[in-house]
Order: sequence, then C-alpha cells, then structure tokens
Amino acid sequence: MRYRYSRDPHNLAHVSTDQLLDAFAQILTQCRTMLRPGGTVVVTTRPWRARGELIDLPSAVLAAGQTAGLIPTERCVALLAGIRDNRLIAHPSFFQMQNIRDARRQGIPLHLVQHEDVLIFTRPAQDCAARPTTSRPMPCTSRAQCPNRPTDRCGYHRADKRRRG
Repeated sequence: MRYRYSRDPHNLAHVSTDQLLDAFAQILTQCRTMLRPGGTVVVTTRPWRARGELIDLPSAVLAAGQTAGLIPTERCVALLAGIRDNRLIAHPSFFQMQNIRDARRQGIPLHLVQHEDVLIFTRPAQDCAARPTTSRPMPCTSRAQCPNRPTDRCGYHRADKRRRG
C-alpha cells in the first residue's frame, strides 16, 4: 500500500524536485514583498531520499531564498526527538518509518534523518529586488569576508543592527 500526503495533484508533495524548488522561490519572493525591510522568514526543511539518493533540500531552499532576494541570516538544527529517562528518543514521521522499512527490506541500509534545518532569511534594509539576481553580491558568509559584522550562534552574519543581550 502506498501512503500519500494527499491526492490533490496541485499539492507540492506531488511535483518534481525542480518544480518544488521553483515553487519555493515563488513563495519566498512573495514573502519578500510582504515583509518590511529587516523582516524575517523562517523555513524548516529536511533532506529526503529519492531512489536511494539523498536530496539536499535545505541547501536548495537556501539558494532559492537568495534568488528571491532574501539574505540568509541563520541556519540551525532542530532535533526531531524528545528526552525520556535521560535518553534521546527519535520522533520520526510515519512516512519516514515507512520509507526506511521499505528500503531495509530491499537490503538498503538507510537510517532516519533525525533533524530539520531551520533557515532564517531577512529582507534587506534596502531592497535589491529591482536588480537582477546575478548582479547582486552574495552576502558574506565568513568572518574573513566581513570581519566587523556580528555573527549569531550558528555562524551567519546578522542582517540587522540589533545587538543580542
């Protein structure tokens, strides 16, 4: 028996990876238009496997956000687990468990993805949306590129001027 999120053919769960990423870019572009300068968008996403190959959706969504004119400000990990009796207990979805069981029955030694990436984007203070994305400079991602900009605990530079206490 095959399980599905829905039977609606317009649901993004039923489109190709390329179509999904195009849809993410469109959604994030619309988010940018709705945000005030300095406003944030938070996306949680995780990789998945297709025919045994790991699909790195978090990195692709990060690139889609940049294409949409947003600045990535944080990339953190959210564990999909709880703590019981001082032990970390995974909380996989039904679909994850089904996929892992199917793969293992076929002799493929897959393991559960036990985290999601939390991607935080900021709308630039001066919106660059009118400029083509290829001419927009990439945000600095290392202290060597922008030594005077503060970074958050995940290593990304904060896009706004607020100081954390």
